[in-house]
Amino acid sequence: MYVLGIPIKNEICVPSKEAEKFAKVFVKNGAVEKIEYVENRDGLVGAVHFFITPKEEFVFDFIEAGAEPLMTPRVEMSINDIVDAFLFKELYSYGSI
Repeated sequence: MYVLGIPIKNEICVPSKEAEKFAKVFVKNGAVEKIEYVENRDGLVGAVHFFITPKEEFVFDFIEAGAEPLMTPRVEMSINDIVDAFLFKELYSYGSI
């Protein structure tokens, strides 16, 4: 199982500074098992395997906690779009940009 951390506004992935809430998306066997929401980004640090954002932002807190930061290939992606992109390895690693 993987846990994805995603900053959300209007059900779309946005940079952390614009987020209304933060989703912890539990992905198991290629499908979303459950989604939990936390109020702030700190609720994801140490609780997710991957932190996903649409553009570069400060992610060293996630790296230090053992999570890999990833970027979406396009803006305005929903949670389901992001899970599909994650499963098909279409998200960008910070190391590749």
